[in-house]
Amino acid sequence: MPNKSIDWFPVIVAIVVLFVATVPFIYALNAGGDEYVFGGLLLNPLDGFTYLAKMYQGWEGNWRNLMAYSADPGEGAYINLYYLFLGHVARVLDAPMVLVYHAARLLGSVAMLGMIWRFFGELFSDQRSQRLAFALGAFGSGMGWIMIPFGQITSDLWVAEIYPFLSAFTNPHFPLGLTLTLWLILPQDDGPIWWQVLRRILISVLISIVSPFGLVVVITVLVGHFVYVFFTNQAWKDLLILRKQFFRLLLISIAGAPLMLYYLWIAANDPIISVWNAQNLTLSPALWDLLISLSPALILAGVGVWAFVKMEPSVKKDQAQVVLIIWLILGLILVYIPFGLQRRFLTGLFVPLAGLAALGIEKLSLRRPKSHRFLVSVFFILVIPTNLVVLMAGFYGARTHDAKLYLSSGEAHALNWIVENTEPDALVLSSPDMGIFIPAFTGRRVIYGHPFETVYADREREFVENLFSDRFEITERQFMFAERGVEYVLCGPREQEISDCSEWELKVEFSDDQVLIFGLGN
Repeated sequence: MPNKSIDWFPVIVAIVVLFVATVPFIYALNAGGDEYVFGGLLLNPLDGFTYLAKMYQGWEGNWRNLMAYSADPGEGAYINLYYLFLGHVARVLDAPMVLVYHAARLLGSVAMLGMIWRFFGELFSDQRSQRLAFALGAFGSGMGWIMIPFGQITSDLWVAEIYPFLSAFTNPHFPLGLTLTLWLILPQDDGPIWWQVLRRILISVLISIVSPFGLVVVITVLVGHFVYVFFTNQAWKDLLILRKQFFRLLLISIAGAPLMLYYLWIAANDPIISVWNAQNLTLSPALWDLLISLSPALILAGVGVWAFVKMEPSVKKDQAQVVLIIWLILGLILVYIPFGLQRRFLTGLFVPLAGLAALGIEKLSLRRPKSHRFLVSVFFILVIPTNLVVLMAGFYGARTHDAKLYLSSGEAHALNWIVENTEPDALVLSSPDMGIFIPAFTGRRVIYGHPFETVYADREREFVENLFSDRFEITERQFMFAERGVEYVLCGPREQEISDCSEWELKVEFSDDQVLIFGLGN
C-alpha cells in the first residue's frame, strides 16, 4: 500500500512563522555594534528578563524559585519549574542561557504549530477547512493597528498568550503551554488504555508546571463538553460515551491537582510569595479592547456559531467543532470573572476563534464559491498590519538601541565583573531601570527591579529613587546601605540620570568610561 503523501501546506506555514519569529532577534543581536549588547528579548522584556533570572537560578543548581528581584528573596518555592529546568539544561550543555531560552521558544513553537494542525485535522473532515483554520490560527491577530493613531495599544499588540504567532515570538512557555492545552482537549483515544492513561497523567502534570492556567482552561472546556454531551439528543443513554468523557476529565483533574493545590497553598502561606501574589495582578482588557483585538475573527466566528445553531439536531450532535464553541464561550466568561489573574484565561483563545472563523468563511462562501478567496484575503488584509506593527516595533527598538532591550557595553562589562567577583547572594543597588537586568544576567539580588517580582514593589522603588536622589548626605546613604545590607552599588548611565553618583565618596571596585561599581565592605 503506497504511503500517504505529505501535505506540505502546514510545513510551509510553520517555516514562515518560525522565520518571521527569528529574523528580528538576529537583526537585534547584530545591531548593537561595539557600543551596545542585546539583552535577547523584543516583546515584553520586563517579564522576559524575569524568566532569564529564573533560568539563572536553575543554572546555579536550584529547584526552588527565589524572589531574585527582592532584597529578601525568601526561602523559595517549587514554582516556575520550567524555567528552572531550562537553566539546568543550559548548565549541562554549557550553553548561554539566552540561546537555550530561544531554542526552547522555537522548539515549543514547532510543537505548537504541529498540534494546531492536528487539532483542526480532528475537528474538520475536509482538507480545505483544516488548512484555512490552521492558517488563520498561525498568522491571525486583531485590528489593534487602527487604534494606534488614537494613542491606544490594544491587547493584540502585547497580550501574546492569546495568539499562536505572538506566543511563538515572545517566550518558551506560551507555545509549549498551548501545545499541552490542545493535546489534552483532543480526545486522544488511540493506543492501548494503559498508554492513554499514562499519557494524560504525564501531560496533565507537565501543563500544571508550564501553564497552570492552561490546565484550568482544559478542565473548563472538558466540563462544558461533558454537559453538552449529557444533555444533547438523549446522549445520556450512551453510557460508554459518558463514562469515557467522565474518566478522562477525572484523570486530568486528579493528575494536575497536586501542583495546583501546592501553588494555592504557597501563595497563601509563604510570607514572601503571598505579597508577590497580591501585587501580581493581570486584569483582563476592557471589553472594547477585546472586541477589537479579536476581530474580524470574532465576527466570522459568529457566522460559524450561527451556522452550527441552525443545523438539524441529528447532524449537530455529530459535529466535533462544538468543542470550539464551548471553548470560546466559556473562555470569554472566564476572562471576566472577578479574579486578580483573569487575563491568564485568555491563553490560546484565538485557536477556537480561528476554527470558528474558518467555519464562518466556509458558510458565507457556500452560495458564491468565488467569494471564499475574497473573504480570506480581506481577513488577512485586516489583521496582518497588527503583526507587522509588532515586528516593526522590534526592529525599531533594535535600530535605536532601546534601553529596555539593550545594555551599554560598559553595563555589560560591569555585569560580567559582578558575576566573576561577587558572592552569588550579593545584594546590588542600582536604579530601577537597571534592576531588571542584574538578576537576569548575574543572579544577584536587587532592592527593586520589577513591579510584580519585587516584594513591596512601590515602597522599594521609592526607596531606591530616594537613595539616588540628592536629598541625602553620603553618611546618611551609608547608614541606609548598611541597614539594608547593600554590598555593591552600580553607578552607570541609568543611575546618573537620577543622581551624580559618580561623585559619591565610596570605594571603587570596578570602573570603565561608563560605569562604576562601589564596594561597601559589608
